[in-house]
Amino acid sequence: MKSSVALRRHLCFLDVGHGNCTVLIAGEQNVVVVDVGQRSALSEFLLQQGITHIDTIYLSHADADHIGALTGIITNRQVSIGRVLLNGDASKNTRTWEDLVYVLDRAHRVGSLEAGLGLVAGETEDLSGDVCLRVLGPSLYMAAKGVGSMHRSGERIRTNSISAVISIAVAGTTLALLPGDVDGVGLGDLLENDIDLRASVLVYPHHGGRLGRSSEPGLYARILLGAVNPKLVVLSIGRGQYATPNPETVLAIRETVPDARIVCTQLSEHCAKELPDQPATHLSQIFARGRAKNACCGGTVVFPLDDLAAVLPKATPHGEFIRKNAPSALCSGADLEPLSS
Repeated sequence: MKSSVALRRHLCFLDVGHGNCTVLIAGEQNVVVVDVGQRSALSEFLLQQGITHIDTIYLSHADADHIGALTGIITNRQVSIGRVLLNGDASKNTRTWEDLVYVLDRAHRVGSLEAGLGLVAGETEDLSGDVCLRVLGPSLYMAAKGVGSMHRSGERIRTNSISAVISIAVAGTTLALLPGDVDGVGLGDLLENDIDLRASVLVYPHHGGRLGRSSEPGLYARILLGAVNPKLVVLSIGRGQYATPNPETVLAIRETVPDARIVCTQLSEHCAKELPDQPATHLSQIFARGRAKNACCGGTVVFPLDDLAAVLPKATPHGEFIRKNAPSALCSGADLEPLSS
């Protein structure tokens, strides 16, 4: 059913459960998606919003929780897609990855969409209303070396090391940073290359979980947050899956950027052992995967591109929900007041 809330110039971090999906709507003619989640959340959001065409889909890396839904979207032809951009990953032997690259190749061959490899730093897409999407990483060096090789630092390059890192800017000011699941090796390469990561909003990598054996979560968080200095940190999590976010990560967020607001899409079991009995009233009307089971905390996070202070869910009712339903909330102490632009 089409929503009565029409999004026309908004950035949406969808509650897809465990996974990532960001939808950038830069006017009626411009829709861009970064990662697609694993199941049907993106499809349900597109149906609710009456969106029938996507200009570009960027896939940060080959993990199923970032790419899993795309095969069905392409084969069902529910929306038309201009192009899909991604990097190869010879280490991925999953059925999800195999099916997707096969379907992408077939669709590219018949001309129903354009599929392109080489999602590296320097790729940009200019959208209406002075909106620009820019790929900050991986570097050409990282992508060319590939998964399984050794970085010049002596660390092994893994799938998360070459995760695409994408920024969204409005009128030249960076609004959001979408780092996929970039790990310590990938982050180190970005900083070594003096890439400016500052942004008002950060979608935290890897759902706030551990990023491999070489990335100690507290240290990694402090390095990343020191470089980004966000006002809002979004953690896209699925309740009951992988026990995300990691408490050490959230503590590091609170200590490193104490004035930042922290929003998890779903209610972590670290914060509440039981789900609320009643539906949440603080959520927006925008589709959220956890809504049906009362599993949302922030749900889908949405704000107008020109007004960061208008983020949904609103801070005050969301804070009241947390105080009532999350007795051991990891984000306690974080700023629950509305963000300033």
